[in-house]
Amino acid sequence: MATAPAIPVPPHVRPDLVWEANFDAFTSEGNDPWAAICRLHDGPPVRWCTNVAYGRSGWVVTRYELISEAMIDYENFTAERHGMIADLVGENVRLNPIEIDPPAHHGYRRILNPHFTPKALRDLEAAVRKSASELIDRFAAQGGCEFVSDFAIPYPSYVFLDLLDMPRSMLDQFIDWEDGIMRAPDMMDRVKAARSVYAYLKAHREKQLETPGNPLLDAMVHGEVDGRELTYLESMGMFYVLYVGGLDTVYSTLGWILRHLATDHALQDRLRADPELIGPAVEEFARAYSVVVTHRNLARDHVFHGVEMKAGDEIHLPLMLADRDPEVFADPHVIDIDRKARHIAFGTGTHNCLGIHLAKRELRIVVELFLERFRNIRIREGEDYRYHTGRTFGVEYLPLVWDAESAA
Repeated sequence: MATAPAIPVPPHVRPDLVWEANFDAFTSEGNDPWAAICRLHDGPPVRWCTNVAYGRSGWVVTRYELISEAMIDYENFTAERHGMIADLVGENVRLNPIEIDPPAHHGYRRILNPHFTPKALRDLEAAVRKSASELIDRFAAQGGCEFVSDFAIPYPSYVFLDLLDMPRSMLDQFIDWEDGIMRAPDMMDRVKAARSVYAYLKAHREKQLETPGNPLLDAMVHGEVDGRELTYLESMGMFYVLYVGGLDTVYSTLGWILRHLATDHALQDRLRADPELIGPAVEEFARAYSVVVTHRNLARDHVFHGVEMKAGDEIHLPLMLADRDPEVFADPHVIDIDRKARHIAFGTGTHNCLGIHLAKRELRIVVELFLERFRNIRIREGEDYRYHTGRTFGVEYLPLVWDAESAA
């Protein structure tokens, strides 16, 4: 079988910073991707990877302080690049406001922010809890489940469908589309899935134009920026960002949380005995299981901590490397719910996660319900979990069993 030709290393990249590796293969070595990727802490804080994503080369940053700095410095490290979604759907749409820098970014965020504050989400909590409970009811009496397919994937999809007033009958279709976009090995399958989602969101937007009523949808359709109404592409960018933003990351994080709890019975017992600790535990889980590898492009030539970079270079920012940086977090691989250190699992700076409060609420509710209803949660004897790396580190298979329900 012919191998793809090697991508030439640009002349501005110092030879001592070249890392000839397939990033995804490297992070998949062994049975713990966190241990695998954190081997990068032993090398330079910035290096050039010859295959960092989808066959492309680019910079990889490995330290908390530098990753944070790059995320905050939008003037040098821009989110305004030709977007992946534009390539897939065939329209010049950007994920809005993720792929838009200040000052324009602020105007778009002002449209969406009021709908994602803790106060605004309080009314949604009952529906989120109900969705989680309904899914648990399906397998509670069976003494176990395959957590990812039975719960982790459908749960955030239910929340998304409810948030955007879409029928729950679309659940299986949305899950198929999501999997196609995120993980289909054939690019044409990814294109087909992305265009199917785009067509559905476009039709849903048209329906909102005809019969308004949902405040969030109304804001995405009729919101104003710079004294004018959103354009079609600006509006579609908001619809798409809500679709991709809360599905893959929430389900991935949930898989790692339940895998950990299934192997840490002392922590299970402690959280059951004092549910007030579940909030701090979710923060620590988010730190230790930061699942996203985000990236930016160089807006201009720039020297970053002694490393010469050129306009157009990609710079990849694995948040798990920031949040397990031993220079910032003592015993970074240990889950310690008493630690107070600040993490950046949801980003930092202007482009921090719009849905941070919703995501934390979703995670907390799941931990509460599983610990409330089940005792001695554990991985089924004789089996193990499976995972993937890539742009998001996620658990693909997690067979759980438990003892009888402690409460109905």
